[in-house]
Amino acid sequence: MAQNTLQRYLWFFDTVWRYKRITRAEIDRLWQQSDLSNGEKMTRRTFYNYREGAEMLFDVNILCDPATYEYYIEQSPQESNDELRQWMFDMLSVNYLMRHGDTVSHRILPEQFPSGNDHFAAIIGAMQEGRVVRMIYHPFWKMSADDVEIEPYFVKAFRKRWYLVGYNRNDRKIKTYALDRVQSATLLTEEFEYPEDFVPSAYFANAFGVMRGDEIVEDIRLKVSMRQAQYFRALPLHESQREYEIGDGYVMFGYRMSITYDLVQELMSLGREVEVIAPRRLRDEVKEKLQAAFEQYL
Repeated sequence: MAQNTLQRYLWFFDTVWRYKRITRAEIDRLWQQSDLSNGEKMTRRTFYNYREGAEMLFDVNILCDPATYEYYIEQSPQESNDELRQWMFDMLSVNYLMRHGDTVSHRILPEQFPSGNDHFAAIIGAMQEGRVVRMIYHPFWKMSADDVEIEPYFVKAFRKRWYLVGYNRNDRKIKTYALDRVQSATLLTEEFEYPEDFVPSAYFANAFGVMRGDEIVEDIRLKVSMRQAQYFRALPLHESQREYEIGDGYVMFGYRMSITYDLVQELMSLGREVEVIAPRRLRDEVKEKLQAAFEQYL
C-alpha cells in the first residue's frame, strides 16, 4: 500500500474516531483544511474509497445513521480487536506526525529496537492461509542457525520485540521464537490445521513475559515502595495484580503467576524499590542473584 494512500486512510479513520459522529459535509470541510487535500474537495468516489480503505485497514465498520446522516465507527464486541486497532492507530499516528509535523518532527524521538518486521508479513500470511513456515533461526545462545518447520499459531509483542509462538515439527512441541533472530522465513505449500482448542491469550496468561517456566502458578507477594507503586498502578506487572495493603511508605501487591527467568530479571532490575515477600523460593532466588551481582563490585 502506497504511503500516501495509507496516510489518507489514517486521516479518515482518525477524523471519524475523534468526532465520534460526523456528517459527510463536516468530513469534507476538515479534509479541505488538512495538508493532504491541497485545498481540494473530497469527491463522492474518493469519500467511499477512503471509507472502505479505513474499514479494511483497521477492521471496522464505518456506518451512517439514516436519521442524522452522521458517520460513526461501530463498536467491536471483541476487546482484543479493539486493543489491536488502538495499537495500530497509535503507531500510524506517530508515523504520520513524524512525516508531516515539520516544525516539531526533530523533537519526536522514537525508540529504536529490533522489530523483526522483515519477516512479519510472511508469518502473518502463513497464519491467515494455514501454511507451514520454514525458518532459518539463529538464537543468541547457539553458534549456528537452526533450520526448522513451524506451524505458526500467534504472534506476541513484549519488551520491544515480536515473538512467534508455533508448533515445531522437528521437536514436536510448541516453542517461542524472537522474530529479530529469524534469518529467513519461507511459506511452504503444506498446510496445517490450527487446533480449535488452542487459545493464544491463555498461553502466556500466567507468565510475566514470553517464558512459561515450569507452569506452576503461585501466589506471589511483593512489598513495593510508595514511589514505585505509582508505576505499578499505572502499568501493572501482570493482569492478576491486586493491591491488598498500604503501609508506612510501602504498598503490598499480590499476583498469580509462574516463576520464570524474565520475572526474576524484572524484579532484580527494580532493586530496593521492590522486596519479594512470598513465595520463599522466589525470594531466595532473587536474593542469591542480587548478592552475586553485588560481589562482582567488591
